[in-house]
Amino acid sequence: MTPGNAMVGYAVLKANYNEKASNYLDNFSPFVLAVLAASNQPYMERHAVAEQIRAVFGIAIPTLVLPRLLRRTKREGLTEPVGSDAIRLTEKGAAEVPDLSAELADYRRKQGELVHEFEAYVRAHHPDHVEHLSGDLGAHLAEFFDRQSVPLLNHGLRGASSAGDASAGSDYLVASFVSHLAERDQMRFSYVVEAAKGAMLASILVLDTSGMKDALSDLRIVLDTPVVMDALGFHGELPCIAISQVLSLARDQGAQIVMFEHSASELDGILDAVEHELRRGGSSRSTGVGYLHFVEARKTPADIAVIRGKLEAVIEGAGIRVIERPNTHRQYGLDEVRLEEAIQKRVHYAQDAARINDVHSLSATHRLREGRRDKALERSKAVLVSSNDRLVRGAMDFKDEGSLPLAITTEALASMLWVRSPATAPDVPREMLLASAFVGMQPRPSLWTKYLAEVEALEASGGISADDAVVLRSTRVGRDALMQESLGDPEAMTDELPGAVLDRVRGAIEAPLEQEVSRLREQVAHTDEAATHAAAGWIEQAEAREAAELSAKRSQAERAQLQRRLDLVEKADQDKRRRIRGRAADVAKRWVRGVAWSIRAFALLGTAWAALYLFFEPDPSSRLPVIIVGLFGLASFAAPFLPKLDRLLTELELRLTIRGERRRLQDAGYELDAPEMAKAA
Repeated sequence: MTPGNAMVGYAVLKANYNEKASNYLDNFSPFVLAVLAASNQPYMERHAVAEQIRAVFGIAIPTLVLPRLLRRTKREGLTEPVGSDAIRLTEKGAAEVPDLSAELADYRRKQGELVHEFEAYVRAHHPDHVEHLSGDLGAHLAEFFDRQSVPLLNHGLRGASSAGDASAGSDYLVASFVSHLAERDQMRFSYVVEAAKGAMLASILVLDTSGMKDALSDLRIVLDTPVVMDALGFHGELPCIAISQVLSLARDQGAQIVMFEHSASELDGILDAVEHELRRGGSSRSTGVGYLHFVEARKTPADIAVIRGKLEAVIEGAGIRVIERPNTHRQYGLDEVRLEEAIQKRVHYAQDAARINDVHSLSATHRLREGRRDKALERSKAVLVSSNDRLVRGAMDFKDEGSLPLAITTEALASMLWVRSPATAPDVPREMLLASAFVGMQPRPSLWTKYLAEVEALEASGGISADDAVVLRSTRVGRDALMQESLGDPEAMTDELPGAVLDRVRGAIEAPLEQEVSRLREQVAHTDEAATHAAAGWIEQAEAREAAELSAKRSQAERAQLQRRLDLVEKADQDKRRRIRGRAADVAKRWVRGVAWSIRAFALLGTAWAALYLFFEPDPSSRLPVIIVGLFGLASFAAPFLPKLDRLLTELELRLTIRGERRRLQDAGYELDAPEMAKAA
């Protein structure tokens, strides 16, 4: 049997799953009975039972779970031990052996259809990459579910991944095929969804499922920053729909959805970087998923500034509560140095701040658990949910044996929550599958970074125009063409790749027009001479329209580029005029203030002289003139505060500001137009 049997086994599991079974493991008893009956042997060794279930159904029963499963079948009277290492069917078990042959045959037929459609899809849409069709295509599809539908759950809880690593090319082709089925073939897409549901059901075999019917009222689900961006729609519509359904399911089961304060600050910093990159326009080299989404959504820097201004309300509106990190290092602290080393080996951080934030998140999640060690989700008290599988692997490397990892992926959380209550959220597997396919069709950071560097080098050398560089860097059609050429493999990055991507982009634009021309040529071949001449005219018109449309598109791009440059020049000019006007106003204000205080100083001196004279002069007859002088001085001292003089000084300040601005503008090389000359006069 091949690994491709996993798709069949997952579908059979989903078809026979009983949500109301007294114990989750009871859903796997039919597989035990089926392989025991099919062996035609009086008994089977325990390890052989698990091996045969994997061979026939593609479902891996973990070594530590098999004894619990066999104890269930023994308790139900379906099997009995033979010695210490083997088991056999009882009479009751033999009578209750399920007939899975019809279902196996049906799902194998459906899998055969999927494999056939997959091969046809690759040949039709990716003819340059048919070499990926070699090998077991069913295995490629099954591995996609193991690694994309429920990635890292088996790795983290069993200590090993449940599937081998496929190439980036196969990943992209399968993801693209799944998206194609969702858009064009709902019947076959339903086969894929059923298999994905079975994969999610099988994925939690290693968990302690004894409390699956309990509420999650004591659990806090801590969201990592990228997951919050998914939930807020900052990474696109499909990730938002998927994670929103998962979080809604978590809240329905009683869990609290939270994020740490430092993650909220990190989110604001990411948006600040996006705002800065958007201001750079087509010259941005950002590889951030958030930036690429906002570019596609045609958001402006002002839009991002508005989002940042109300970010707290946006987070709260998504049902996410921001909490502080618990200050309980003394009681529940862990070795953060060793934790940092563990995740650094996996993630290879380029920025220290990102690594520190992740260490803080994992350490704080550990303290939220208050030292609790449990494999059951409902009793673990807290878990960090991240879309960064490398971070999750690092946390799993660090985790204590026998406990739920400090961090799990969003897909793993979706599996855990959905299996607890599959009937209440039937669309969760479908949306998670579509989100995984969407992610699988995006360029990885390693490929995108190499690609941008090559595009920049070509633009600098004149190999491509500035407009072509913008198309290659900042458009969805450019990224789609890159993935179609490279299949997402960083090793496919060569000097020729950007040129091939550009040719593919141009082909995508020109293809509809070329098809129209081709259709008209075919009509010409089946008409008489008169019709031929008419059709020839239509062809010429179509070709002319094609040339005109291409020219218009290039002109539009050139106008947009010129307008951006004019906007930058105008903004710089306005900033310079504003600074000149500000300096002129400051000088005028200081000058008028000096005049006002000079008047006050003169009045103060006159009043002081009059007071001294009156004090020392004994002759009353000579005091009257001095008193008049003193009163005049007091009036002069108060004069700057009189309304008329105050208005006079204000007008003087305005005129000085205008004249100073005019002089400084002329010194800066500006030629004043008629309105400005009149204003200055």
